[in-house]
Order: sequence, then C-alpha cells, then structure tokens
Amino acid sequence: MLAVPDPELLGRMAGDRPVIEVRALDPGYPDHGSDVWLVRTAEEEWIIRSSRMREEPDHEFWWGLKALFGVDPRNMDHFEAALKLLSGVPDIPVPRMLAREKASGREYLAVERMKGSMLPTFIGQPDGLLRQFGAWLARVHRLETDVFGNPAGTRREPKGRFHGRLAEMMRMMVEREHPDDPAMREWLTAALDDLRRLPAPESCCPVLVDLGPEQFLAEDGKITAVVDLEACVLAPRELDFVNLEYELDARAAEAFLEGYSSVLDVPDLSRCRTAYRLFCRLMGVKGSADIREWMARPELF
Repeated sequence: MLAVPDPELLGRMAGDRPVIEVRALDPGYPDHGSDVWLVRTAEEEWIIRSSRMREEPDHEFWWGLKALFGVDPRNMDHFEAALKLLSGVPDIPVPRMLAREKASGREYLAVERMKGSMLPTFIGQPDGLLRQFGAWLARVHRLETDVFGNPAGTRREPKGRFHGRLAEMMRMMVEREHPDDPAMREWLTAALDDLRRLPAPESCCPVLVDLGPEQFLAEDGKITAVVDLEACVLAPRELDFVNLEYELDARAAEAFLEGYSSVLDVPDLSRCRTAYRLFCRLMGVKGSADIREWMARPELF
C-alpha cells in the first residue's frame, strides 16, 4: 500500500489548515509515473502528486520522453509549466497549483481537486462531449511555436530538426527494446525512409504524448478537467491525431472532428502516419501490441 507523505511535509503544504484525511488514489492504469494522494481539510480537498521514479528514467515511455523532448518526470517544473501553459485554454480547465515542496530528495506538487470522475473511454460518449474535446484540443494546438521540446524550457530545438532527431531516437529504441524483432526492423526501415522525405513540421504546439481518456475527468456528459499533464511536450500536432486513431471509433471520430474543425483545420496524416505510429508503439503509449496489428489499425483522419 502506498505510504502517505510525511506529516511535516503535509503541514508545510497545508499551512494553517489542519489535515483531516490523506488517501492514496489509484489512477486506474498501469505504469503511471506519479504517486497521487487525496488530502482533505475542513475547508477543501486537494491532490498531491509526486514522481514514482528515483533513478534515471529507464521505462521505454519515460526514457523516450526524456531522450526526445527533455522531460524528466522527477522534476515538477514540467508539470507546473504544463499547468501554466494550458490554464489559458477555455472550456476544459486544468487544476490550480496550490503548493510545491521537497522532502528527502523528492518533489511534491499540490493542486486543487477537480470535479468529475475519470473518463473511461471516448467511445460511446455523447456527441457533445466529443465535440467539446475536439474544440478544446484545437485551441491547444493553436498555441504554436517554432521549436520542439517541453513547456518548462529544459529542451528547445528548432522544428526543422524534429524529424532527424525522431529518426535517431527510433533507431536507438529499436536497438534497445526490440533487437531481435525482424518485423520491427522492417517497419523502422519504412519509417526512416518516410522521415527522410518529410519536410519540417509546419509548427509545434502542446501535445500529450500519451493522449487518452484517462487523463480527463467528466460529469453529466461534459469533460470537467484535464488532470494528467506529465507527458505534455512541444511537438507536431499530428502526434495527437495518430494517438487518437487508437482511442476513437468512426462514430466518435466524426463528432470529435466536428468540434476540432470548428476551430482549426484538420492536419493531413498521410505522409507522417507510418513514422509517427511507429514512434507511439516504440514509446508503448497504448501497451505492447504486436507491431503488425498496430500498424494495420484503421485510419480515422
């Protein structure tokens, strides 16, 4: 069972508000990067987050996130910067940061508790919720920049270098995680060919590398908050769309696109889909699917 934070630490974070209850929360999916607790005082409830990692990131997802985008989940600067960046996007709020402390070499971040329950899936949701999600994501994508990296600024590189750096990292990941898989090497060859021909991205913007429903809370047919921003990076928006092809069905995609296109034109994935899909699989964003099945997923956009 997850131990509660040290009482002295809680006291510093709570200030003059006596803590009534501290309860560990299960995010509901494996390999999550943070320990999460619900803290209740007489006046309010809030959430404390802290990275589970103590050593250099080694899991395929977190290793890749740091190698390409410079995001170290042990550093709460990244979560705080993502909160600030997305706080100005209307319709789907992010939590307010309440306190930040350090104890025994570990960082802790307290944020307000948002209303709603974790969204289990995008499929089968009301059209209004999916249109809301689409319009919100388009507004996020309008926060354009000419660099890729992360919102905290620990890595910023010109967008023109993105495809070359992506190719370099995917080679390393195949060697590291799949050295004896011929199918993976075949797809890597195809992806590298595509990346050599791809122009620089038109722009980069905030992207959630592991974009999925479990990052959102919902209530009464409406998304009430986005709460998991650990993997927020600056990257081409097409990455979000490639991930959503694994989260939506045709009906959900139609409603999502209605919302998105009311704010922003939908990108063309035809030239980058192979490379970006392989990247997402190497990162393990949706688990360890067979590469043949993964690449054969129906195209929704």
